[in-house]
This record gives sequence, structure tokens and C-alpha cells, in this order.
Amino acid sequence: MICHYQLPYRRSFNGAPVPWRAALVILLLASGCSKPAEQASATPDAPLAVESLVVSTEPVRREVEIVGTLAGDQEVVVSSEVSGLVKVVRADLGDSVAQGQILIEMDSTEYELAVARQRAALQEVLAQLGIQNPSEKIPELTETSSVRRAAAEAADAKANFDRAQSLKTDGVLSQAAFDSAEARQRTSQANFSAALEQSRNLVARVDNLRAQLGLAEQDLANTRVKAPFAGTIRERLVEVGQFVREETPLVAIASTNPLKLRADVPERFFPHVKAGADVRVSVEAYSGETFSGKITRLAGAVNPQSRTFSVEARVENGARRLRPGLFARAILDTDQVDSIMRVPATAVLSFYGVQKVYVVESGAIKEKVVELGDRYGDKIEIIKGLNPGEQIAVSQMARLREGVKVTATPSSASSASSALPGSRP
Repeated sequence: MICHYQLPYRRSFNGAPVPWRAALVILLLASGCSKPAEQASATPDAPLAVESLVVSTEPVRREVEIVGTLAGDQEVVVSSEVSGLVKVVRADLGDSVAQGQILIEMDSTEYELAVARQRAALQEVLAQLGIQNPSEKIPELTETSSVRRAAAEAADAKANFDRAQSLKTDGVLSQAAFDSAEARQRTSQANFSAALEQSRNLVARVDNLRAQLGLAEQDLANTRVKAPFAGTIRERLVEVGQFVREETPLVAIASTNPLKLRADVPERFFPHVKAGADVRVSVEAYSGETFSGKITRLAGAVNPQSRTFSVEARVENGARRLRPGLFARAILDTDQVDSIMRVPATAVLSFYGVQKVYVVESGAIKEKVVELGDRYGDKIEIIKGLNPGEQIAVSQMARLREGVKVTATPSSASSASSALPGSRP
């Protein structure tokens, strides 16, 4: 049935016809004048074509994501071992230095004089021992000049005493002459003992003076502060002309190759993390790149407050692209292998904190709430809510809801279990 209406009109001031307001037209059209059009709209929708995957279990090597800060394998603050005035600064912030390179020179005048004074004192004592060259080895005590002289005098006195004793026995030597020979013999023997003791004391003084000279020379050498290892200057803490005392911090230095990463791992992985395990490190400065490393140390106990244990990884940095202090994320390989279900992350929808998937059953959609586990690139682990062998929809996700009729075809992508175990882009 089709209705016809004659729309009244009126003329304007200039004589042109003006139709009634457009609202009246809309009202007439909405009154349902065309029955055939209404019947056509009642045709039921055809099933929706979707792609699907069959869920299955697969063995996966567990990985742990850890975070921490990169640090130099060696990091120290070099301090002054002697007091004095800073004379020259030869390495500043950011400079790369080699092991043994001079970093700071201090005024050495006082220490040079101390070395000269100790050398003079040593030379004086060595001269008493008959030694001219300070590096010459000290002879045996009986070989020193003073002991040799005393020994010669003692031998001569003993020979005279022996002759006097023989003459006295023959009655040709007076008692006074014999007593004089005996006294001389005793005196020379005492002089020999004294010379021997004096030489022993001189040798002890030589040892002491050589030690003092060594300390003075060490203090002089310490006025030139050197790098204990190859690395980079992280901070300079003194200025030229500044007076510093012993143990005053001068510069901070850190090695740059290798670096180390210290992080905490959940306690449930304690039996499954071993020294030598691989880690893949990434930093924001080099987005999309990873740097290889290995676990070198593991804590022997779990922290009761955080329920974690500490690990330390060694990260090679031969190109010097990484720097100590960078925040880093790392994927740590464990030896724990579990049989899990993984599905494409796009097949999981989240509604106000509830995650669900669409299962295809008897040609219709059924919503299932699931519990998620770890993320593996474009796939995600399903802990609870799905069973192996169930078919899930992976396309047309925005058009699906409970009860929608569908026609499922295998997905052109790989199946839900096709990813490599433990793989993580």
C-alpha cells in the first residue's frame, strides 16, 4: 500500500511557493506507508566467517625478565695516599684511561727532600761498614773493615801472650812483662767483640734506613696518582691548587668492558637459575637491540623481605656502546621446562580487568573467561579457562559475542603451538 499526500503550501511575499517544514515530511515517511520495505528488512543474517585455531599444549623453557642498572666490572674512587697540593690534573670527566696512566700530579718537593735525606743517612752508615755503593750487598760481619782490624789486633795480642807464657815458663820473662802481655791479649779480644757488635748494629741500622728510604720513595711515587685499571673517568673531585690530605677522594673511575648487571629474580626460580645461563640485555638508548651476557654470580640466600635472590651477569661491551649507570632490562634463560598453552595475544579480549576468548562450539560463539600467564612476543600463555583441543576464533573479534553464528576456517597463520619453546622477540 502506497499513500499519497498533497502538501499544502503558501506563497511568500514575492509570490514563490514555500513547502511545510521538513519535520512534517519526516513524520509522514516514518508512519510506515510502505509495507513491502518493512518485510524485506526481516531477513535473518547469514553466519559470520571467522578464522580459528585449535589450542594445544607445548613444552616451553621458562624465561625471567629482570631489571637493573649496568655497572663497571670494577668501580673505585681513587684517593690520595699522601697529603699535598694538587699540581696537575691529567684526566677529566669522560676521559678513557689506561692502566697505570697518570691521573693527577701533586707537588713533590717535600717528598724529594725526604728521599735525599734518607739516602744521605744510609750512605753514612754504609761508609762505616766500608761500603761505597748503596746497592752493594752487605758482607758478613767478620768481613767488615772494623771487625777485620780488631781481629788482626786480637790475633797479634794472642801470639805475644803465647810467647810471653813460654818465656815465663823458662824463667827468662819477668812477671810484669807477662802481665802486660796477658792484659793486652784480653783487651784486644774485648775490642774484637765490640767491633763485631758495632758491625751488627750498623747492619741493623742499614736495614732500617733502607726501609725508611723505601717508604720515602713510595711517598714520592704516590704524588703521581695513577689509574688502577683501564676505564673511564666518572667524576673529578679536586681542583688544581687544592690542598688534599691522605685518603681524600680525587677521581672516580669505572671499567667499561665488561660491564655487570645486578638484578633480583623471584624465589620460585631459585632451583632453575645456574651460573653460565644466557641473558639478553636491552636499554632504551638502543631500542630494538640486545646485548649478550652470562650469569656469573648468584646469591646464596633469598631476601625474606622481597622474596627474591640476587644475580649478577657479565655483559660484553667491546664496542664501548654501553655505559655504566644505564637502566637495563634483560631476559634470563632458566632450565625450567613446562608444558603450557599459548594463543595469539590478539585472540584475548579484556573487559574491565576480565580476560576472555571466543570459543567456537557447534557453529556458534561461546565466551570463556581465562587467566593469563607470561607473554611470549605475539603470543600469551593461558593458565586457566581453556582446555587443549578447543577451537578459538582469531579474527573478526570486534563483531563477535555470545551466541553469534559463525563459519570457522583454519587460520592462515601458524597454529597456537608453533612458536619455538621459550622464544621471545
